[in-house]
Amino acid sequence: MPGSGTESIVVDNLSIDMLATLFTSAARAHVLKLFMLDPRRAYYQRQIEAATGLPIRAVQRELERLSALGLLYRHSEGNRAYYQVDMLFPLFPELRGLVLKTCTDVERIRGILSIDESVRLAFLNPDADRVLVVTGAGVRPNLRGLGEVQTEIMTVDEFTAALADPPESLRSMLTAGEDLLGRRDDVVWRRIEAAGFDVRKGEGVA
Repeated sequence: MPGSGTESIVVDNLSIDMLATLFTSAARAHVLKLFMLDPRRAYYQRQIEAATGLPIRAVQRELERLSALGLLYRHSEGNRAYYQVDMLFPLFPELRGLVLKTCTDVERIRGILSIDESVRLAFLNPDADRVLVVTGAGVRPNLRGLGEVQTEIMTVDEFTAALADPPESLRSMLTAGEDLLGRRDDVVWRRIEAAGFDVRKGEGVA
């Protein structure tokens, strides 16, 4: 058929170039993992540096390459540039699936919860093998794939009310547990801080 051979060669070359760009750098793998575990979140460079442990120059280099490829898009707020995954990128489902299959159990839990728009905050108490999920009112998150970890769900209203006189289970979660998503700009964090809790971030959480 006229033109079909040329089009096939072009597509094949683009696919090879794309794969070569995605998988030829350990630093790039770290950056990809961060974005694939929480693709709905936008990050600025220093957050990525802190979460991945990479030098800022390496972070900048990988962000430039992944943006040029079309996997990430960039937007500015004031004098700060933010980067976020384009979930319509052709290889996004495969890349995210690969990360979820090769990450740790805790990272997999984080990845599953992060994609659910009903989830506001999430905490893990590794000692008790228990996860607390804080959601918006009237919605229930999809918890399929979390395995046998014990899961408790509270709405934002239930959670903030409980902070006034937290039961031992909640107090233990906020003192011995860790923040799975790092969404410290959520207004609920002001309530957590006002209640006197300083919840540590999980490993790799920006």
